Amino acid sequence: MKPATVVWRFRDGKAGHERQTAGLLSALATQRPITVIEIDAREFPRAWWAWLRGIWPGPPGLEAPDLVVGAGSACAWPMLAAARAFDARSVYLMNPSLPRGLFDLCLVPRHDGVPASARVMLTEGVLNDLVPFPGPRVGATLVLVGGPSRHHVWDEAGLLGQIDRLHDSLGETSLVISDSRRTPPSTTALLMQRVGDGVHFVSHTTCGPDWLREALMRAPAAWVTADSVSMLFEALSAGCAVGVLELPARRADRITRIAPTLLAESRVLSLAQWQATGKWPTHPPLAEAARCAARVAAELAL
Repeated sequence: MKPATVVWRFRDGKAGHERQTAGLLSALATQRPITVIEIDAREFPRAWWAWLRGIWPGPPGLEAPDLVVGAGSACAWPMLAAARAFDARSVYLMNPSLPRGLFDLCLVPRHDGVPASARVMLTEGVLNDLVPFPGPRVGATLVLVGGPSRHHVWDEAGLLGQIDRLHDSLGETSLVISDSRRTPPSTTALLMQRVGDGVHFVSHTTCGPDWLREALMRAPAAWVTADSVSMLFEALSAGCAVGVLELPARRADRITRIAPTLLAESRVLSLAQWQATGKWPTHPPLAEAARCAARVAAELAL
């Protein structure tokens, strides 16, 4: 049996970043034994100085890492300091603000526009820790609502019209609508008015931290507003059939191009496309965490 790979997982307290590293390490653990040591990167604000000196700025006595991983700018210098001090391999999730060549491997979403290289692996969206539920998908159809952003215009009337048309098309199928921290109070209030006749509402303020993850793993379909990029890729990873509730783009940029690209690739459908055919694409679920974990294990000689 291979000895366990010691992984230092650097965390910055941001849920989105930590879901990325959780997904990678969960997938890596299915391929080889690992021991994970959690490190709070926020405790080392001057780690760049430690990196220059080739020392680890944290407490002694920790088992030396074979691999360090992290996502988010607060993790970059502490990761690099640990990697240099212990001659460990480094994997950074996201496109770093530091030179990418400082890391052994960067896992960068394709939509960031970074070219692939020996040190850059392109991913479909950001990584997450969702996998398809092995049993039957007996949950309700989900509607996941984001909110205003610098990339999309928040067309409340247009969005609510799409949700109403979706409800009409579903007939007796149960529908669960959920808002998010970015959803305006006016939109939340109007969504709550639609409760009844098979329509339920779950507020992000009252549901538990695992509600969305568990709901996506069981839902046969999820409709996600175009601004909610992370939720689009989480739904695709969970094995849902995925629809996009469209919002006007403020401008053409890397974020506003994501939903149109997924539509062009037939990974997701618009409401009009789904109403016209009633059929979903047959793509397998995304398994980006597993694909990245395989490359990490193979190329970094873990």
